[in-house]
Order: sequence, then structure tokens, then C-alpha cells
Amino acid sequence: MLLSKLDLSVDADAAMGAWIAHEAVPGRVRLRHPTLLGRDEQRLQIEKALRRVPGVGSVKTNGLTGSALIAFHPPATAQSLSRALDAAAREAEACAPPLGATAAASPKSLSADADACHAEPLAALVARLGTRPAAGLSAEEAAARIAKWGRNELRPAERRSAAAIFAEQMASLPVALLAVSAALSLATGGIADAVMIAAVVVVNASIATVTEREADRTVLGMIAEKRQLATVIRDGVRQSIDPAALTVGDILVIERGASVPADARLIESDDLSVNEAPLTGEAHPAAKDALALLPAKTLVSDRRNMVFRGTAVTGGSGAAIVTAIGARTEIGRVQELIGAARPPETPIQRELGEVGRELVIINGLICASVFALGAYHGHPLVRTLRSAISLAVAAIPEGLPAVATTTLAIGVQDMRKRKVLVRKIDAVETLGAVEVVGLDKTGTLTQNRMAVEALHLDGAMLDLQGGRLLKDGEETDGALRELARRLFEVATLCSDAVAIRAGDGVTFDGTPTEIALLAAGVALGADPVDLRQSTTAMTSAARGEGRKRISTLHETRDGARLLCVKGDPAEVLARCAWRRSSDGVAPLDDDARAAALKANERMAGDALRVLGVAYRDDGGDPRDERDLVWLGLAGIANPIRASVRPALKQLHRAGVRTVMITGDQSATAFAIARNLDLNDGGELRVLEAGQIANMPPELLEALATQPHVFARVSPVDKLNIVKALQAGGRIVAMTGDGVNDGPALRAADVGIAMGGEGADVARQVADIVLATDDMDGIVEAIRLGRATYANIRKVLRYLVSTNASETIAMLGAALVDAREPLTPMQLLWLNLATDALPALALGLEPPEAEILDQPPHDPGAPIMGANDFRRVLREGAVIGAAALLGYYSAGGSNGHARASTITFHGLTFAQLLHAIACRSETRGLSAEIRRQPNLRLYGGVGVSLLAQCAAQFLPPTRRLLGLAPLGPGDILRIGAIAISSALANDFLGYLVERAAARHEEESHVG
Repeated sequence: MLLSKLDLSVDADAAMGAWIAHEAVPGRVRLRHPTLLGRDEQRLQIEKALRRVPGVGSVKTNGLTGSALIAFHPPATAQSLSRALDAAAREAEACAPPLGATAAASPKSLSADADACHAEPLAALVARLGTRPAAGLSAEEAAARIAKWGRNELRPAERRSAAAIFAEQMASLPVALLAVSAALSLATGGIADAVMIAAVVVVNASIATVTEREADRTVLGMIAEKRQLATVIRDGVRQSIDPAALTVGDILVIERGASVPADARLIESDDLSVNEAPLTGEAHPAAKDALALLPAKTLVSDRRNMVFRGTAVTGGSGAAIVTAIGARTEIGRVQELIGAARPPETPIQRELGEVGRELVIINGLICASVFALGAYHGHPLVRTLRSAISLAVAAIPEGLPAVATTTLAIGVQDMRKRKVLVRKIDAVETLGAVEVVGLDKTGTLTQNRMAVEALHLDGAMLDLQGGRLLKDGEETDGALRELARRLFEVATLCSDAVAIRAGDGVTFDGTPTEIALLAAGVALGADPVDLRQSTTAMTSAARGEGRKRISTLHETRDGARLLCVKGDPAEVLARCAWRRSSDGVAPLDDDARAAALKANERMAGDALRVLGVAYRDDGGDPRDERDLVWLGLAGIANPIRASVRPALKQLHRAGVRTVMITGDQSATAFAIARNLDLNDGGELRVLEAGQIANMPPELLEALATQPHVFARVSPVDKLNIVKALQAGGRIVAMTGDGVNDGPALRAADVGIAMGGEGADVARQVADIVLATDDMDGIVEAIRLGRATYANIRKVLRYLVSTNASETIAMLGAALVDAREPLTPMQLLWLNLATDALPALALGLEPPEAEILDQPPHDPGAPIMGANDFRRVLREGAVIGAAALLGYYSAGGSNGHARASTITFHGLTFAQLLHAIACRSETRGLSAEIRRQPNLRLYGGVGVSLLAQCAAQFLPPTRRLLGLAPLGPGDILRIGAIAISSALANDFLGYLVERAAARHEEESHVG
């Protein structure tokens, strides 16, 4: 191939000779020799010598890379041409300057503007950077450059300091209002109130600082750059090194599926394409061309002769000279512009910020009303103002954004424990809204392993189990077995999979399909190593657009020609005029042709990938196959993973639509979908890529909601299908494990990479990476995503409803011209004792058992809708009313100190009990009987209760809060406030839920 295929593990002396860089394409070989480097006279002399070799068609040498590309045919071989190149080089060197003339020169300017590299002639760039494309830098030179210019590292993302986070907490609108409240309290003589307000601010900000600092650590851990070894040529040897040790002038080997570790100018490319979405935002892979010379002002996205750090190779291969490292790379410059800025807020954080601002305004108006009513009724202005200020402090939900950040971070950590790696924190909340999952078949629904399971030979359907060939359950031998072996020999020759003898067996390297064919042949007695050594590959025609078959032309040792063809059964069969049977070769009549096509449909209907195999003894043109001899069909199975069926059933129960997107033919894809019940018992619809290839985007958007299977799709088709599914406002998750899935994973709302055996490219562009290839991981990711979203709603419900209860109790007293049931100091204490710990513990709530039995939440709906606000207002009103009734039952204004103490404790205990009720989104405290306990929540509630008891029994806090002694009857009243409000909320919630269900039923009937 290119430098990426060089066998550079040779010693220094051997490296001076010729070596084969690439010989995978029959009839073409790329050789390398140091004498070809930059020595035009000797290079041209070598070209002439090679053209005189028998069998050589053309010779093209490159003085920059030291390579010779030779097209040939028998009797020439790659090995004989390598020897001929050595001989020609020795002859040319007899009258040449010493080889040292090609040694790397000192770089003229490593500090030159890297922006010019795409426009600079390649030879000039090589000279300026002081390197040799075929041998690279020496270890000493590389070390010297690293010492001078630094390591290939980006500035690490910096964790915000605790002081910076604390300052951010203090700079919010709610805290600013609290600061004004403290100033007013101080101005009116409420020194203790001002100190308490300051304590509330500091304690809440401190808790937020600790939790957000931990959240930052989690987020930075997710976005930390993964270290993938870089492949370079140094000292003439191919090496894998830490990418941080790359330097300008290094020769970088670029291979499919790898990440690009530095900016580099291409010196060779072979059908190279790169996903540059991280840099340019373009989801389609960019085609690269090493020979392109571009204008100086060419945009980064159009520099097709360059590759850039942080991008991923999606196809082909190449070699390049590193031109920029670290902060001087394009992605490094972007990072420098961004600086150490904090990752942007997620949608939930932004939405909670809006909710917080709305609540500030509403509570501010209520507090102003309390003050106005107190003044109207003639209460002392200073005391009324201090009560209104304290109520504002208690009612302002200053911790909402911090709670959201913490809950999201906790969700990420919880997923990681369950082997679900989240790479983008906002993907956690998006998971909860996923409505459609696009499932890549291979690697997700099926195993990354294929095996030949069925054959159709001589009109008979056969099963292949290991080395046993079965017909109607009975093992067959003789002519049919020999015919099957012949089929696999042809398939082996018509394959680019590598077969290597290892001891008594053979190992394979190639695609799962090709390996399955070679392994089946070995099981039937074929020897792929001997077979390939006994023939010479001459030329070939690969699959391509409009061509669904592979053809290769071979020459045997006795000079005979053999044309081997393998591919789409209908295409191969259409080019056959003969058929091979147990009795020999016979004409392929209409009956035999129809039987083969019917067998193809049957095998595809059984979810097998079917290939037709044919040959021609006297050779022929691989690009225009005619008069072939039909051998038969091979059906290859890709076993379905055990976890798929139950996972699909769970997704369907969760209201998530599942769609298969595969490159398989329609019949195979339909059979697998039917086998898996992909449409949950409904009718299956299949749409082929050929039907959507030229379809207008708006028509594809309209049709995308109907099919359950998209078959015969390309990477571009996958991308367009995902976009079409999204066009209707749906939240789409896409799974994949290969390079070809990269664009679709990037475009999806949530890209999920199957991590067990997936390609690095898929992992790098995905939002979620699963540690295994089991579909259980997808269900678990959606379950945890929904749980995280639900936990944020639970925290929001708790904080808003309990703050509302305090507001309602104070406002109710003001309306009836009573004294305030709670003192300013008690209100401030409530904020400290009941908000932080229970709220954080609710963020740790495990998923509810029925969370996947409900449809996904509407991504366009606010996190708190009108019904949610009515609910929290109702629950807050019940708790506030219970506290107010407790106040009046204890004497009210006539026994204010005792009544206020009962109200204070009753309201606190009611709020803590409500925290437990908020664990369930659908049921209240009654659900706790049957639920798994949340020990963290119980612990948080327990600590708050201990603090409340300490406030009553410790003389300093009792005096600070103005609490009176309590008797047994008072304790019963406190319990009655807490329990009655919880039971009332449960009952009212049941009535509302029942009324809503009745209304929905009536609407459905109507």
C-alpha cells in the first residue's frame, strides 16, 4: 500500500535494499528503494532498466518518496521485480554520488507560518522541514526538535478553582437579592438576621461549590483526550509512539480507523477520506489528495492535501509530514481562543435558570404583599420588613442550577459504574427524551462473527455444520462434497482476506464475511495457503457503484487462466451460461436458473447473507464477465445477540420506536427484523436505499416515519435517514460500531457507539460509548437518562413546593391580620435545615421500577409545565395550611411563642416528610411502603431532623430562634401537622390522577 504497509522492521543494512510497500492489487506493486530518493539521473536510469524486464507494462517513480509503481503481468512477479530494482539500483549507483547526499538537512524554518503548508510545493516543504519522506527523522533529531519546540500537547482543560466556583455562586441574581436583604436587615437593626442571611448564602454557596467542583472533575474526565498511539517512520523504521512525542518533520502513517494526532501535509494518499466534523462541523467525510496544490487563501475545510489533529480517518490510507503540533494545530488554535472556559450550560441548566428567575419575581411580589398587608394592618414596620426579607430568603430557590449540575454529574458517574461512558454531559438529559433508535445491524443486533450455514449446489439445499455437509439432515459425501470444496476454492481466490499457516492450522485476517468463506473451505478440506501459492493473481475488478460482485483473474503454474467471480447472486447468475453439477459441466437452462433464484430468496428469507459463486476455466475479462460456470450459493449467518430480543421488547414498552438501518439486501434485513419482532407485532415495512437515492429531502422526511427497515444503505444514506427522522422533531439515537457509522452517529441527537469491538472513529464521534456490544447497554443508558431527568424534576418539585408552603403560611397569616407565625430567624433556619441535604439526596434517587413503562418525555415541553406548577402549588398550599392551622390550634397570636414554635417544628417535619414523598413522580408517601429504600435520602432527612432537635434543646439556638418549651400535647400537634399534610397531599394527588384518567378515557371514547 503506502508507508502504512511498509515492512520496516528490517535492520539498517537490509533497509538499503528494495522492499515491497504494497502488492494487494493483482498486477500492480509499489516498491521502495533509497536510491530513488531525490536523485533524478539515477531514478530515470532505474526506470529504463525496469521497463526492459519481461512482463512489465509501466513504471512510475517518485523521487520524493523513493517509490516505484509498476504495472505487470506474468512472467513478472512482485518478488522478481524487487530483485530487478535492486540490480538496477546497484548499476545506477556505480556512477552516482554517495547516498549521504539524501540525508536530511537541517530545517530552514520550523517557525514558518503553518498556514502556508497546503500551498507550498511538496519538495520545498520537505527541504524546509529537513526530513526524508521514506526514512523520517532520526531519533536524535526528533529529540532535539522536541526539546526546542515542545511536545505535541494541547493546553489541558483547567479545573475551576474552588474560589472561582464560589465567586460564581455569589454572583447570581438570587444571591444578589439575598445580599440586599442582608443589608436591609442590618440597616433596620436586625444584626442577627443579617448574620443568618449571610450564613444561608455561605452554606448554600459552599455546598454548591463542593458539588460543582466534583461535577467539573467528572466533565473534564469525560472530555479528556484519549491517547491513541501514533504510527511514524523514524530512522527508516515504522514505530508506534506516544502522540505527544511527535514533532514537526515526522513522517506520519495514516490508516483507516485511526485518529490524526497532528496537522500534517500529505505526501501520499490512497482513496483517503477523513471525518473533519470536530474541526469543521461537516458530517460528510472529506476526500483527500496528496497531489493537490492549493492557493494560499484556501479555507481549512477545503485543504484536501492536509490532515488535521482531532479528526478521524474513515477510509483509505496515506502518509504525511507533520507541519504543526500542539497549540499551533488548527484545533489547538480553536482551543486557545476558547481558553479554559467552562463547558456551556445544558438545556436543563438553562431552563432551571429561567424557572429560578421566574420564582424570584413571583416570590418577590408575594413578599412585597406580605409587607404591604402588615403595614396596612398597622404592624410595626421594622418587624414586618424583617419578616418579608426573611420570607424572601426562604422562598428564593438559589440552589436550582447547582442541583441540576450535580444531578447530571451524578448521573454520569452512575452510568460509568454500569459500563456506560458518557462523553457529553448534555447527552444524559437527551437520553430521557429519545423517541427513535436507529439500530445498525452488524455489531448491534448481530455478533461480529459470521459463518457459512447453508449451500445450494446442483439444485440441492445443504446445511454446513463445521466440516459436516448435510442434506435433509443426513451427511453427504462424494460428488456434492467435492463440488462444495470447489465453490470455496473459487471464493478463496476471489478474496482479499489473508490466510497464514500457523502450526497445523490456518489463521485469517479480513472481513467477517471473507473469513467465514475461507474457514468453511478449510473445514471441507481446502488449503487456502497452498491454493494461493499455486496460482498468480493477475488483475481484478472490485465492487463499486452499480457493481455488486468481485472478479479476479489468476494464472496457474501450468499457464492456464482462471476467472473467479463472487457477489450478488442475481448479478453473477446473469453472467453464467453453464452450471457445475455432480456429473460435470452442463448448460444452465431456465429451470436451473429459476431454481437458483428461488433458493436465493429462500436463504435470504432465513436471514442469511447470500453470495453467488462462478468461474471460467479459460480466463476472461474481470470487468466484463461472460459465459461463466455457475457453482452455487453460499448462505452466511450473522448470529443475533442473545440480549437483543428482550432489549427490543423493553424499548417498545418504553414507547421507543426501533428502526434497523443496514447494508444488507432487503430479504435478509426483513427476515432478521421479522425474527426479532422489530415492529412489536405490527406490519413490517422495508425501504431500500435505491428507492431513496434520488429522493428529495422533503419526501424522505415524510416517508421516514413509515419503514422499520432501511436496507442496502451506504454511510451517506445512513446520515440522510437520521436527518429525515429528526426533521419531524423526533429525538433520534443511532447505534454503530464501524467507521461507516461515524457520520450518522455524529448527526444523531445521541450517538451510541457499541464499544466491545467497535472502531475508534465510532467511539470518538459518539456521545455515549458502551463498554460491551450487548443491547442491554442501550436500554440501561435510556433508563439512566430518564432517571436523571426525573430526579431533576423531583428536586425541583421538592424545593418549589416546600418554599411555597412557607410563603403561603406567612401570606395566609397576613391576610387575616394575624401575627407572623414564623419569626425571621425561623424562616432563615428553615432554608438551611430543609433545602440542601434532602434536595441533593433526591438527585441520587435510583430509577423507579416503571420508568421504562412510560413514553419518553416531550423534549419541547418545559421541565415544569402548567400541571406541574398546579401540583407544587397545591402541595405547598396543603403543607402551609396545615402549619397555619397548627398555629391557630395552639393559640395563635394569644400564645404566640408556643404557637410559633409548634408551627416552626411542624412545618420543618412536614417538609422533610414531603422530601420522601417526592421520591415518586406518580404517587406520594404511600408508595414508600413498597419501595426500595433510599438510604442517602433517609440519611439527609435524619441529619436535618437531628439539627432541628438540637435547635430546640440547645439553649443558644433556642434563644436565637425564639423557641418556647414544648409539652407532650405540643409534640402531638407537630406530628399532626406533618402527617396530616402528607396524607392530604396523597389523597388529593389520587383524586387529581383519577380525574385526569377519567377525562382521558372520555376523550378517547369521544
